[in-house]
Amino acid sequence: MAYIYISKKRIMDRRNNHRHIQKSLFSEFQPDGIKPLPFVQKNARWIMGICLVLSDGFCIFVSFYSSIILGRLLLEHTLYPYISTILSFILVHILTYAWFGLYPGVALSPVDEIKKLLSATNVSFLVLLAFSFFSQTLVAYSRFVLASAWFLSLILVQLGRWLLRIIGRNLGFWGEPVAIIGNGTMGRQIVNYLNNNIRFGLRPYLMLDGKTQFDSSAIATINKSKISTAILVIPEMSEKLQRTFIYKQRFGYYRRKDEKNIPRLILISSLSWIGSLGIIAHDLDGLIGLEVRQNLLQKRNQIFKRFLDISLAIVFGTLFLPVLLFIMISILIDSPGGIFYKQKRIGHKGKIYEMWKFRTMFADSERKLEKFLAENPEMKKEWDEKQKLKNDPRITRVGKFLRKFSLDEVPQFINVIKGEMSVVGPRPFFRKQQSKYGSTINLYNRVLPGITGMWQVLGRNKLSFKERVRLDEYYIRNWSLWLDIYIILRTFWVVINQDGAY
Repeated sequence: MAYIYISKKRIMDRRNNHRHIQKSLFSEFQPDGIKPLPFVQKNARWIMGICLVLSDGFCIFVSFYSSIILGRLLLEHTLYPYISTILSFILVHILTYAWFGLYPGVALSPVDEIKKLLSATNVSFLVLLAFSFFSQTLVAYSRFVLASAWFLSLILVQLGRWLLRIIGRNLGFWGEPVAIIGNGTMGRQIVNYLNNNIRFGLRPYLMLDGKTQFDSSAIATINKSKISTAILVIPEMSEKLQRTFIYKQRFGYYRRKDEKNIPRLILISSLSWIGSLGIIAHDLDGLIGLEVRQNLLQKRNQIFKRFLDISLAIVFGTLFLPVLLFIMISILIDSPGGIFYKQKRIGHKGKIYEMWKFRTMFADSERKLEKFLAENPEMKKEWDEKQKLKNDPRITRVGKFLRKFSLDEVPQFINVIKGEMSVVGPRPFFRKQQSKYGSTINLYNRVLPGITGMWQVLGRNKLSFKERVRLDEYYIRNWSLWLDIYIILRTFWVVINQDGAY
């Protein structure tokens, strides 16, 4: 018996030595060593999903209830809204949203969420319309009620999700803890992105060396903390560790007591320049194939985008004509010179065109800039890096207001009508900036430049010129209607928030 006890003890000691727990490489993640996740973090995926269900349900309830009341006021309906009927509406929507993968909403990009929400909401209302055709009680609420509820749902559900993520981020419960395997440049880039975009639903918790000689220690570290999702930076991992994670660990092999396998893996490849919105995955006899589509370079998409541009230009010009007239008068009163200012920019196929803007600078702006940079050499670095100045001496009083709310860009709808620009696209550049684009210039020349774009809604003037080029390249490679819708919605928010405007 004593021999058996000693043998068991030796086996347990050997196992404990083999289960060496690797500490996090960076103190900002786990300064006190690796610990099991607390309840809220361990169940973050469930908590986020439940919160989204409650938020969506509340917004749908408000949409239907408001539409029914509106129907009573406008169409003189005598029926009061039945809570049981509205609850059945909510149930249909929640089930449809779940079917479209909107819960728990983790690792879902804003573009994909807009696309799925629109599709799922449309399907839900088609189901309700079909049911209303056969149900006498539902017909009593009229198709007007369903149509107005559909419109309100599209707005309120998306707005509710944005507000929920802001609240969750501020309260600290939003974001599922994840482990990043790979501590090189790409690993650090992922950590920074996730920390700056908590709405994505993934919060860095561990960062481990992907090329460690003790492969089992890295796995034991994650198992011990009971993390359910790992991000594998493939170029920064050893082949042995890749195979261990992909082929063994996610199925729970070698799992010990008080440990949990890692069921969800996110693989990061070296093709980071491609993006993801323009990629379709194919299964080729067990091997993954990635189809890269250059959406914006396809002729049919360019025709559709052109139709959308003209429609937006006509609607915007009609609705805001009084405001535009007021701006024109203000410019004339503020300083001598014309109302409009035309700059020569490089556009589609490398052709030079004149881009229209409201005049925001004094008539002798170039001379003022040269003199200012000569007298303030420290500001020349800012100019060389961003091609902009935060305190630009050339800008007039009205010009500062127009730039603050991006109203100086409005005349570019003239370029849109003429077919020289698009509403959304890469930013047009000067001839002297052409050398800064490198080989990317060939991609720029194949599409129309835009009034707004990726870098205008993701940092504006806070970004360096190099970062702007990278974001514009991403847009061209990953264009979709949903990406344009997202950028337009973000543009309104950025303009109102005045983030990075000068």
